[in-house]
Amino acid sequence: MIKIFDELSEELNRYKFYALLIFIGMVTLLAWQSDDSYHAYIMAKNLVDGNGFVYNIGQRATATSCPLFTLVVAAGYFVIRSMFFVSLLINIIFSALAFKMLIWDYCRTKRQIIFCLAILVGSTGFMSYTTSGLENSMLFFLGACFMKQYLGHERYNRKSLLILALLISLIAMTRMDAVLIFAPMAVYAYLSKRDGVSFAKAVGLGILGLLPFVFWELFSTFYYGFPFPNTAYAKLGTDFPLRDYIVRGIRYYLNAAICDPLLLLIPVFVILAALSVKKAQYIACMAGPVLYGIYLLFIGGDFMMGRHFTVSFFISLICYMDIKNREFSELGRGAALHRTFIGLVIAALVFSRTSNVITDQFLFGRTFGSPISDERAGYFTSSSLFNNVSSLIMTGDLCIMDTWSEDGVIELRENDMKGGILDSVPGITKYYNNDLYLNDLYALGDPYLAHLPAVKESGWRIGHMWREAPAGYRNLVRYGWDSGAIINEDARMYYDIIDEITRGKLFDKDRIMKVININLGKYDYLVENYQATLDENGRQIITEEGSDDYLAGNE
Repeated sequence: MIKIFDELSEELNRYKFYALLIFIGMVTLLAWQSDDSYHAYIMAKNLVDGNGFVYNIGQRATATSCPLFTLVVAAGYFVIRSMFFVSLLINIIFSALAFKMLIWDYCRTKRQIIFCLAILVGSTGFMSYTTSGLENSMLFFLGACFMKQYLGHERYNRKSLLILALLISLIAMTRMDAVLIFAPMAVYAYLSKRDGVSFAKAVGLGILGLLPFVFWELFSTFYYGFPFPNTAYAKLGTDFPLRDYIVRGIRYYLNAAICDPLLLLIPVFVILAALSVKKAQYIACMAGPVLYGIYLLFIGGDFMMGRHFTVSFFISLICYMDIKNREFSELGRGAALHRTFIGLVIAALVFSRTSNVITDQFLFGRTFGSPISDERAGYFTSSSLFNNVSSLIMTGDLCIMDTWSEDGVIELRENDMKGGILDSVPGITKYYNNDLYLNDLYALGDPYLAHLPAVKESGWRIGHMWREAPAGYRNLVRYGWDSGAIINEDARMYYDIIDEITRGKLFDKDRIMKVININLGKYDYLVENYQATLDENGRQIITEEGSDDYLAGNE
């Protein structure tokens, strides 16, 4: 009997290994780089090159919302000096580890292995963000680690509570808002299921586990001047009506339902499964995706099709497999529910493949450049691993460098300018022109513009809310002029404050006071005064004589 069991176990492990190879093969074949990932790569490269953990050399500003992942990329780049290849290798490793944990820890039969593989490979969004250069793959891995610790215990001792808190800390450092997915589980473990640990000791363990994130926040506030990434201020500090965000959030859900229904089907069905077994541990597990889903509505979703659903999707699948193995039987409890689940998964796979012929015709997506777009489809030609390896073999160069036109950068160089605030500076363009100071009106890496009012226009795209540069600001950057180039007095005073925070001596007392005051809102009146000079849409009211080009020509 023992021999038969060992043979069955060995056969099952072979199937798991084959599934892992298939998964890694597909992830590698479909590997690609998003343009947004290069904002983080610039910071990683600058750190390794000794220029600081910054976006533009000489200015302490961050253009990444995933500091821990960016530091991991920097470590990889320190060893392998090819950002394109090392970043994709890191993505593939994290995604492969997450998948391995799923099938090794939660799949007990060959059918379950095939089931999980089919669901993950069948999701366009999930497969897109197993690579892309963004932090999703690291969140898949950290999420799998968290779920193993959470679902692996009925009650939590000191060690378990500390590990859960530490993982929450690492997840927050990878992407701060992703904590919402895991917070209900942590609350459940800490408040109701402690094993011989007093509440006071649990609080101490929680604080200890969260120290990495706390230290990062202290460092970020001291070094950059702000506790949150500059991208958060640029994307969310717009003063746009909440209704506009919610409308875009609803569109984000509709886009996923039409283009990649598995991303929504899996969490929704697992919520029902968790409620059906009436077990608090599972209900707390699925409360996270619900909480995060509400948050997505309020921030307007995203412009990348399916991206922000992928972590909840993966966590939900892990939760379902645990429910299936512990609570359901093949013929008894949960059998009908599981058969229904399989039928819905098959229907979703068929629908997503047949609906592709019409998804491009919806007003909000999916073509590249639309309000919600399939970013992998848009960038794959120039940024995929396959095409870049082919280009490297045939021409000796990576084709990713040809993704964007560099006309604006060429003009700066021809006129011997120090840098520029262009209408748009893609991350890839900035990476390959890192000797210039470059920012754009979307302000992802500009700590000054990011805190100014965004321009309100119909049809604005989430994540792409632009600011008008105050008159004179472009010239300040182009020619290295002092802040006197900025015409509006309040805008000029606010620039001086930001400039001292991001360029002044780190330990200077005046700088530290400005860091404290700006985070307490004591300089908000300058922005409000400047905003009062703009029209209702956030546009400047200036004559031709007040434009940057006119001022530069008459200097």
